[in-house]
Amino acid sequence: MAEKRVELPRRWTKRLKKPLQLTAAQFLYLLPLFGLRERLAMAFAGWLGPRISEALGLRWEDLNLNLGVVTFQRGVVQGRVTPLKTEASRTEMSLPEEVVELLHEWRSATVYSDAEDWVFASPYTKGKRPFWPNQLLKDHIQPAVLKAGFPKIGWHGFRHTVSAWGKEAGFSLEEVKTLLRHENIATTSQYYGRVELQAKRELQRKLVEFVKQRAAEEGWKPEASSNLTAATPSGMIHEQSVI
Repeated sequence: MAEKRVELPRRWTKRLKKPLQLTAAQFLYLLPLFGLRERLAMAFAGWLGPRISEALGLRWEDLNLNLGVVTFQRGVVQGRVTPLKTEASRTEMSLPEEVVELLHEWRSATVYSDAEDWVFASPYTKGKRPFWPNQLLKDHIQPAVLKAGFPKIGWHGFRHTVSAWGKEAGFSLEEVKTLLRHENIATTSQYYGRVELQAKRELQRKLVEFVKQRAAEEGWKPEASSNLTAATPSGMIHEQSVI
């Protein structure tokens, strides 16, 4: 009798370890280490917690910087651009002031600033495609993170971090799901479709306020960020983790 083989689905990607989470102080110490583009990518990941495929799928036309609003429309996975399928994913979200400021700076600096251009356009494709997630992370972000003595965080770790911060800040499960634009069941989808933008803006404000307060309690000092590699506060460095 012939041996029976079972082939796993091609997109089966079981996560072997729980993604690493950053403390509030680690996150705020890390941001100044990077150039404008990388700092913007990390600010998006750390303040909003989107799936990285959604953040890299942003075009400038998806942003209203005057109102401080972003609407995630599509994702980029393995070079393929696909529309987001759920209402919860496509809903508009408020942008923290910190992210809006970086977006203004980046749009003034990048040559790919037209409405239809990618926010994170890759210079390797002359702006025709956005960066691949691993390319931006492993080539431009992780080397500086590791050099400064911080853990090897992956993109999904930022999403877990935002979720943890929301829970620590006392947000309800529904509020955390709203921040992450997460959808589990049909009733949840219906609820999220009705959450007002102002309510989301207030959640974002509370989250930013909590993170800065918690970071200060953990020893973060804004003036020390520029000299991070010379003196990292004790307790800030953790054992490295696999993405």
